Amino acid sequence: MNNSYSDIHNLAGKILLSTPAISNEYINKSMVYVCSHDKNGAMGVVVNKLIPNMSIREILERLNINSNGIENVETFFGGIEEVNRCFILHSDDYMSSESTLISNNIALTINSDIVRALTSSGGPQKKLLCIGCCLWEPYQLENEVASSAWIPIDADEALIFGDPKADKWSKALLKIGFQTNLFLDIHGNA
Repeated sequence: MNNSYSDIHNLAGKILLSTPAISNEYINKSMVYVCSHDKNGAMGVVVNKLIPNMSIREILERLNINSNGIENVETFFGGIEEVNRCFILHSDDYMSSESTLISNNIALTINSDIVRALTSSGGPQKKLLCIGCCLWEPYQLENEVASSAWIPIDADEALIFGDPKADKWSKALLKIGFQTNLFLDIHGNA
């Protein structure tokens, strides 16, 4: 079953899979969850690039945010923009005045409400902490999708919030019918 998404003018709540057409080493083999997309541009977070040995407490201390009561949360490289900000992609069972509902089940909370969102009591059941984000100028994302830099697919919570050490990018490609090795051979090695 192919769950690729064809409306490139409305990608909020979708996943973008990078193709070998993207040569940026930070974005190579990335899965980006699109948080917003409109005439002013787009914003998303990479959900498959785990930052190894990154302490959430260390990150919060650098941002001058109290880390008391914070549970251990895996930290992801969210993108090359706004690297001094934390973005928490999470299930909608937790919402605050700082949270934005993106889809029926997924929300985004940024910096100021980070402590409550990451505490084990009262926080969301599913969550990803992303450092930085991806930003696109108006129509930039549409042009990149049209030039085959990204493959948009329907969001899948199991892929987004699943095992942080799994190869989510390859799993997503298989889910839409691409065999990773053939895909890379057709487009060249990235």
